[in-house]
Amino acid sequence: MSGPKSSRYTLTPEQRRILAEQREVERRKAVATEKIRKAQKQLLQIGGMFNTEKQIASELSNRTGDDNGMTALISELETLITSIQPIVRTNYEDVNSVEEAANAVCSCLKEAEKLATKISSTAADNEDILKANLSEAVNQGFTTSFADIKEIKADTATTLRIEAAQRLAQISKIGFLPYEYKTEINRAITRLDEITDEIFLKNFIAVSVNPLIKQANHFIEEYKECQTEFDRLYTEYSALCELYYYATQEYVCSRSSIQILEAEIARIKQAVAEDDEQAYISDCLDEVMVEMGYSVLGSREVTKRSGKRFRNELYAYGDGTAVNVTYSSDGKIAMELGGIDTSDRVPTAQETNKLCDSMEHFCEDFKEIEKRLLVKGVVLADRILLPAEAEYAQIINTSDYAMETEADTISVKKQRKSASKQKALRRE
Repeated sequence: MSGPKSSRYTLTPEQRRILAEQREVERRKAVATEKIRKAQKQLLQIGGMFNTEKQIASELSNRTGDDNGMTALISELETLITSIQPIVRTNYEDVNSVEEAANAVCSCLKEAEKLATKISSTAADNEDILKANLSEAVNQGFTTSFADIKEIKADTATTLRIEAAQRLAQISKIGFLPYEYKTEINRAITRLDEITDEIFLKNFIAVSVNPLIKQANHFIEEYKECQTEFDRLYTEYSALCELYYYATQEYVCSRSSIQILEAEIARIKQAVAEDDEQAYISDCLDEVMVEMGYSVLGSREVTKRSGKRFRNELYAYGDGTAVNVTYSSDGKIAMELGGIDTSDRVPTAQETNKLCDSMEHFCEDFKEIEKRLLVKGVVLADRILLPAEAEYAQIINTSDYAMETEADTISVKKQRKSASKQKALRRE
C-alpha cells in the first residue's frame, strides 16, 4: 500500500504506431494543402505578369494586323488558370483527395510556366518587330503615341553604362531572384545613370557592378541545382509550422538552407511526437478516472519561475477528500489524495488518520486505473511510491483551482465542535 505516487508512463509499440500513422496522415494533408496554396499563388502571379506584353501585342496588331500569336497564348493561359479554380476552392477531408487535388494544381502550374516561357519569348520577338516598325515609321516622318516604347538612340559616351545596366536588368527580371538582390541591382542601375565621368564609371563597374553580377549568378546557379529539393523541404516545413502553430521562418534557396530545413523538420516532428504521446496519456487517464466514477471538481495551470509547467486535475474521492492529479511538462504524473478545504492549512490529527485510511483504500482503485490504462496502450515506465503515512497527509485548498462544482470540505462538523469546545475552555 502506498501514499503519493509519481509515475512516468509510456505507450505500447502498437499504440505508438497508431499515433504515428495518425500524424503521418495529418502531415500529408497539411503538405498537400500547402502545395495547393503555393501553386495557386504562383498561378495568380503568372496570370498578372503580362500587361505590358499585351499592350505591345495590341500595338503591333494595330500596325501590322498580326500579334504573332500572343492573344491566343494569353487566352490559353487565362483559361488554364480559370479551370483550376473549382479544385482550389474545394475543402477536402480525405487525405487522398487533397493529394490528388494538389497534384492537379501543381500540374496546372507546370503548364502555366511553360506557357509563360512561350509568352515571354513571343513578347521579346514582338518588341523587336514593333521597334523595327516604329523606326521605319520615324524614318518616314511619322510619330507614335505608344508611350511605353522608347527609341534606341546611339550614345557613344555611355556605352559602358548601357552594357552594364543591360546586364543588371537582365538578371533583375529573373522571377526567383530574392528581393534583396533586386533592390541592390536597382540601386546600381540608378547609380550608373548618375555617373558621367568615364574613369569613375569604369571603377564603379569593376568594384560594385561586376561583383554584384557574380554574386547574383552564383545564387542563380545554386538555386537551379537546389530548387527541387528546397521547394519540397520548405513546403513540408511550412505545412508543419501551420499545422502545429510554429512561427515560420523565411529561407532562401541554397544548400545551407536545405540542411537547416532538414534539421527543423526533424526537430518539429520529434517535439510533436513527444507532445502527442503525453497528450494521449493525459487524455487516457482523464477518461479512466471518469469511467471509474471520479467526478472532476476543478483544475488549474501553474508555471514555475524556471518555466516548468504543471496542470492539475482535481477529482472527488468522497467524504471531503479528493485525488489531485498533476501533469508536468516533462511527462511525469503525480497522484495524491488529500482533504478538501477552502484555505491553506495542515490537517488535524483526526483528519490525518482519516486521510491515511483513504490513501490505503485508494491504492486498490489505483491498481484498477493502471489495468484500464493498459487496455488503452498506456504502460508504466518508472515510478516512485511513498508510504501511506501521516507525514503525507495534506489539505487541498480549492481556492487555488477553477472549480467546476462545489465540494464538501473534510470533517466540517468535527472542526466546528472542536472550535466550540476550545471557546468553552477559554471561558473557564
